[in-house]
Formats: sequence, C-alpha cells, structure tokens
Amino acid sequence: MRNAICLALFLICLGLNAQGPTNIIISENFDQTPLTKVIRLLKTKYQLKLAYDDALISGITITGNYNDKTLEVFLTEALGEKGIDYQTLNGKIILTPKKVSVNVDTPRLFNLTVFGIVQDSITGEALPNAIIRVHGSNRVAITNKDGYFSLPMVPTDTSTLYASYLGYESHKLKLIPGLSKQTLRVRMEEAPLKLADFEVVKHNHKTISYGEDVSQITINQKNLAVLPSLGEMDVFRSLQLLPGISGTNETSSNLNIRSSPSSDNLILFDGFTIYRLDHFFGVFSAINADAIRDIQIYKGGFGAKYGGRVSGVVDMTGSTGNFNEPSYSLGINLMSARMSVNAPLNGGQGAFHISARRAYTDIIRSNLFESLYKNYRTQSGQIGNQQNPIDTDDVLRPDFHFYDMNVKATYEVSQRDIVNVSFYNGRDDLDTDFNVLQFSDNDPSQIEMADSYIEKAEWGNDGLGFTWSRSWNTNYYSSLQVAHSRHFFNYFYEYQSKDDSGEQVGLYRLLRRNAIKDLQINYRNELTLGKRHNLDFGLNVSDLTVENKRIIEDLNTVSGSENPTEKGSVISFYLEDEYAITDKLTLNLGGRYNTTALTNENYFSPRYGLRYQLSPSVQLKASGGKYYQFIQDVTFNDPLSDSREGWHLAGTNTDRPVLNAAHYILGFKYEKNNWLADIELYKKNVKGINETNISHIYDHSEDTRKAIVDEISGAGEIKGIDLLIQKTAAWYQGWVAYTYSKAYNTFEQVNRGNEIPSRQDQRQEFKFVNILESDRWNFSTTWIYGSGLPFYQPEISLVRNNQGEVINYNIDNNTRTIERLPNYHRLDVSIALKFQNQHMKGEVGLSLLNVYNRLNVQSRRLNEGELEELIGQGANATLPENLYRDLTLLDFTPSVFLNLNF
Repeated sequence: MRNAICLALFLICLGLNAQGPTNIIISENFDQTPLTKVIRLLKTKYQLKLAYDDALISGITITGNYNDKTLEVFLTEALGEKGIDYQTLNGKIILTPKKVSVNVDTPRLFNLTVFGIVQDSITGEALPNAIIRVHGSNRVAITNKDGYFSLPMVPTDTSTLYASYLGYESHKLKLIPGLSKQTLRVRMEEAPLKLADFEVVKHNHKTISYGEDVSQITINQKNLAVLPSLGEMDVFRSLQLLPGISGTNETSSNLNIRSSPSSDNLILFDGFTIYRLDHFFGVFSAINADAIRDIQIYKGGFGAKYGGRVSGVVDMTGSTGNFNEPSYSLGINLMSARMSVNAPLNGGQGAFHISARRAYTDIIRSNLFESLYKNYRTQSGQIGNQQNPIDTDDVLRPDFHFYDMNVKATYEVSQRDIVNVSFYNGRDDLDTDFNVLQFSDNDPSQIEMADSYIEKAEWGNDGLGFTWSRSWNTNYYSSLQVAHSRHFFNYFYEYQSKDDSGEQVGLYRLLRRNAIKDLQINYRNELTLGKRHNLDFGLNVSDLTVENKRIIEDLNTVSGSENPTEKGSVISFYLEDEYAITDKLTLNLGGRYNTTALTNENYFSPRYGLRYQLSPSVQLKASGGKYYQFIQDVTFNDPLSDSREGWHLAGTNTDRPVLNAAHYILGFKYEKNNWLADIELYKKNVKGINETNISHIYDHSEDTRKAIVDEISGAGEIKGIDLLIQKTAAWYQGWVAYTYSKAYNTFEQVNRGNEIPSRQDQRQEFKFVNILESDRWNFSTTWIYGSGLPFYQPEISLVRNNQGEVINYNIDNNTRTIERLPNYHRLDVSIALKFQNQHMKGEVGLSLLNVYNRLNVQSRRLNEGELEELIGQGANATLPENLYRDLTLLDFTPSVFLNLNF
C-alpha cells in the first residue's frame, strides 16, 4: 500500500512537471522593449511567477521576433546576451546573473543604471548622504535616508565607482561584467588615524564638507568632539564655527544663519521639528550628539522638499544602532553625564539605539554650574522684574536640572522595506524659592524689610515619528512618515516685599506660557526618470496648535493677555527635477505649493539651482527661490520687561502676516590636494517681520504710567558674502571662515519708516579653527572675532510739573537711537588624552573657554532704578550717564570631561 501511494505521488509530480512553466509557448515581438515591461507581460499574459533583483534587469531592453518559442528557448535567446541566467524552482523562474568566464576589462553593458546601498562596515548602519561618483565623469548619486542610491548613465559595466562619506575612508569599487546588475552593498570603514609621533601616513578626519546642493554643508559630528566645549560635544555651538552662522552669541539656542533670527530656521530630527534648541537657557544643545548619525546644513536656497521656514535648514538623521554586535558609550563632565546603547535586533535584521543625558546640578553644584547660573541670573532674558533685580551674590541654591532621551528602532521587513520609529524627549526644570532679609542699621536684630522670591520654569521638546520606506525598484523610492512634535515653555516669577509690620509694600508677579503641538504627515518620493532626470516629489500636511498666555501683576494693576488657542493647518505639495543637461551642467528646478486655512490663501514657492563643473576641481553654482513661514517666534521688544512673546501663527485670526523671503545666491568652489575654498554671495529680501513693540507713556489724568502696545510688521534686506578656506593634512586640519553682511529692517511705526539695522546686523565675523590629532593626543584651538552688534536705545523724556520737578518719565520705543556694542573676540583651547585596550577606548580632556578672559558684551539693559532716582528732583535733573548696564557673556571658564566607548 505504501509503495502504491509513493508511485501515485511520483506520477502526479511528473504530471505537474509536464505542465510546468518551461512548456509554455511564447509568441511575441519586441522592439527595444524594456525588460521590466517584458516581465510584466509574462506575469499577466502567461501567468508566470518570476523572482529577480531589480538591479539585475534595470536598463535592459529586448528586441526580437519570438514566434512559437518554448519558454526555455525564449529565455535563453532573449536573456543569453544580456548577462542573465535563469533556473526553475517550485514553479517559479528565478533570474540570476550569468555565471560565465569574462574578461573583467571588456564591457558587456553600456549606459547602465547601478543600484545599491552604502553601510558602515562595522555596525551595518546605513550612511545617508554618502556620495557615489563615476571615475572620470561628473555623474554623481547621493544616498537617501536609508543609505540607498540609484546612479544612471554609468558608461559601462567595467566602470570604477568611488564612494565617499565624511569621516570615512574613500571606497573604490570596480564593476564586474555579470555582477554589475546586482544590488551593490558598499561597506565603508571609518577613517583611521595612522600616526606615530606625527609621522605622516594618512588622515581623512575632515570635519567640514560641502554638499552637492548650493549652500549645503555636511558636518562630521564625531570629529566635533575635539573642539573646545563646556565638557561635551555640542552640536549647535559647533555649527557656529561655520561661515554665515553667527558664533558670537555663545548660546546654542541662537543659531543665526545669514543674519536671520534662529526661529526662521527649520530644525529637523528624523523628520520631526525641534522648536527649541537649548538646555540651561542656551548653555547646551537640546540634542545629544551621541544620537546623531548625519547632519546637513542648508544656509539658504534650499530645495522644494523643505518648507515652512525662510532662512536655513538643519536636517539631522538619528543613529540607527548596530546591526552586528552591541556597543556602548559613557561620558561625564562637571555638569552632566550621558550614555548610549546600540544593539542588533532579530539576528541583525534590525537594530536599536538608546541614548540619554542628565544634568546632576540638582545634586552636585560645581563651580562651573554656579558660574554659568550666575551669568544667566545677571543677563537672563527670562526674569521680568527690572524694578527689583536680584543680587546674585546673596543667593543662589536653585533646584535645577535638565535631561534628554533618544530612542530609535530600525527593522528591515524585507529587502525592499524598512520601518523605523524615532522618539525624543528633552526637558529643563528650574525651581528657586528664597528670602532676602534687610536689617535695621540702628538695631541689627530688627528686620526692616523681608523680600521673597519664587521662580519656576520648565521647557522642552517632544518628538515621535514612524516611518515606512520602500525601494520599489532601482528607479523609485518612497517613504511615508507620521510625526508629532511638541514644544512648551512655562514660566512663573514672583517678588514680594513686606515691611517690619508685615504689610505688603512691593509685588511683582509674571506668568508666561507658550506651547506648540505639530502633527505632520510626510509622503516623500524619489524617482529616476530616464538617464538625466531625478525627480523629488511629495506631500506634507502639518496641523498646528499654539497656546499663548502672559499675565503681569503688581500692587495696583494686572495686565497681560490670554490669547485664545490658535489653530490651523498647512498642506504643501512639492516637486523638484534634477536635470543633468550635460555631464558638466546640472539644473535643479522645482516648486512648493502651499495652501492653508490660516489665511484662506495659496502660496507658490518656486525654487531653482544651477551647478556647472568647470573642471574636476572647480565648480560654479547659483540658487534661489521664494520661501514662506506660517509660524513665527515673535520678538517682544520692551525696554522694561524681559517677558517673551513666543510662537504665534500667522493668519486672519491673529492679524499677523505670513513671513516670506526671496533668496538669491551665487557661488564658487575649489577643491584639490586637500585644499577647499568656497565663496558665496547672497541676498535675502524678507517681508512680514512681526514684533510686539512696547512704549511706556505717563498718563497725567490718572497719574499712572501705562504701556502702549503696538503690533508692528515690517520688511528687511540682508546681503553678504561667506568665505571658507580649509586645509587638511595627515595630522592637521583647520579652516578660516569669514562673513561680511548687512541686514536692515524697516517698520512704518519705527523711526518714521527709515531703515534701521536689524538685531542680527553683525557686519564682519572671522573664525580661525585648528585641530591637531596624533595617536594619543587631540589638541584644538578656536578664535572668533565679530564686529559690534547694534543696540537700540529708546527715546526717554522726563515728565515735569509746573515747578520743573520730575514727576515721571516716558519711554518711546518707536523712536530709537542705534549704537554699536564693543567688538567681540574670544580664544578657546581644548586638549584630550586618548587611551584604549582590547575592551574599550576613551579620552579624558580639558577645555578652556575665553582663555584671555575677554569681557564681551552681549547687550545692554535699561537701568530703571536710575530713572526712579530722578523722581522728585528739580529742574536741573538730566538723564544719568549710567542709564544702561552691560550684559556680559562668559568669562574664563575651564571644564573637564571623560568619554568611554565599549
């Protein structure tokens, strides 16, 4: 019985095999028909099942008259000369590269498309924005966020490709006939430092590289660790060493790109928006550098895929983890500690990254923390009570700390599909509560006045994004993302003063809240169309909710605003075509179409760019476009208050105009023999600048002073030039960055509509960076010089009675005198000792900021106490010389650090 069953099964199998796909008859005529179309016909008309690598069939055409051919004969004749073989398995036809003996120097295919992925050779992590270049040609491809690239018009299947990525050894790859149609996996190694007592062998640790787009800069974030810092690698502070990004404000929260406010920049982390960039009121960056895989900076003229801001873009890709084996890192300095974990998932099919950082300033208050906190106390723009300033020498023991966390998981669902989830949470908490007692001069035991202070502040960012990416074939890639980001800033300040009888004689209370919720859907597509067109197109939907509240209270009055919640959505469609007109000339042409219910209007943003490779080492470039911004951090300009206005939506409900700008950029780049010189001329015309302008006018009828609030809107013009000269050698790298610019604003209500310099109008800025690296030591110095920023002085007039006595004063902030602050300059130095064994490697170091203790002035503040002293004085009273006090930046500040990697 068992033998009969086996015989029957054998006969059934023979029957099935007789009806297999190889016995199908093909009758078709093809004339230069793409193989992709032929395969589609075989699947639909002949019900065949085929499996293949997209790269194998890309760019191949079929020509011939195939009448009454068996499938076996058809496949042999049609594919035999194309370097493709086949085999049948379980009813499925599998296409494979033909295994033949070929001369690797004799091409078999011409003008083909090469498809592949670029990865870190150790961790398996994808390398976004890596450059793939054909040797002897200007043909270039750039990997996307998942590390994939598609490079059309490769001359032959024996061509040589070069892959480059900042901080990695250049990778040379020679195509081999019969194998060039597979998906290439390019595995790159980090550039080692091969030195012995500064004897030169090779060094490729370059920190700055210019991208293929105009005004695009790539940063090697790992190399930023050698630069002077407050104890740890600081991303945004390091960006301030680039040309066109101001480096004289000393705060991570102010990333002023080409003389524009920091809030005019789009800051992205794994696709979701970061609205506030700092910890500790600007001392540290909000993003832990351990969580970053790649950083791209666009100083202007950026392409259509970016929208919603009018100045620049900082696009960060988070670390995806280690696909091969676990790795860990630890770091500690005088204020905070951090750690990170990278590990594989499911045997290397996925990976995850976790990094966390926390300040321990609420537990241990180092001298560095007290120095920085005192500086914040003295200069802070958070405290609103100018009539009752705090004596920082009397206090301070605040309860303050910050933390942030990044988690990212990446999983390769298939060879075509990748999903990842990225999460970010950062928060600062400040809580101060103390009393200051004043004792009688006659009786030291008698309390004459008791002042109490309460200050609470919390602010932070949250971000969560889920992304599904798919490589449909060698020519088409797409990604769908759902992302949510949130920013909040809550602030409360209270001052109370009571006399010896317990009666309240002084009160100042400030409540401030600003919050943003941003829910986005992003659908992005990359399509290689033909041999010369690369299309980038997609959809962005952003649903915004903004909350604002500000209340100021004293003994007699309560003022402020509690605006209703502002809501609105912006829907954007974008399309951009990178067209290789010739091998040397590339045109980028596109646009972004925005529609929003905020204003019930539509906005079209044309974008254009042009690159001409004059020679292998010289490139000419130009770009420009129109840009719109629907959410703006409005300047609150009040000489007597440091209250912030915060973020607001534009639109009919808020009567705030949409901010817009036009960019015009021309540039030149030279790169040869480890020298890089880049120069760009730029101009920006900006409209819709919003400010809340406060003047203080004495009301004689009520014998009170009241604030006059003007919501003003204006325009601006910014023009300048950026220059970078960079040199790299075996043990040395350094650069000189220079910027010259002019930035003017006009407001109809201010100075009768005449031009005034903008707050960011720093005419000249010079940065000199030097980095020396050996096998055991890192040494770096930075020197920054900046000409004086403008300072606005309001017009102050004294109010007198009939006897000429001063009874009050008026502050007219619509009439301003412009002065310049002193020039800024500072020298920073860092030195680190590196060590390693078979289990770990690390470094311990010392940073010295402001080595020669330069007293740099950030701004000046009106000293209202001096004005109060004039009340009651006679006809000879005039404005005092010390009406303003200087707000200074960091003095000489040392810091130590320790970093470990396992």
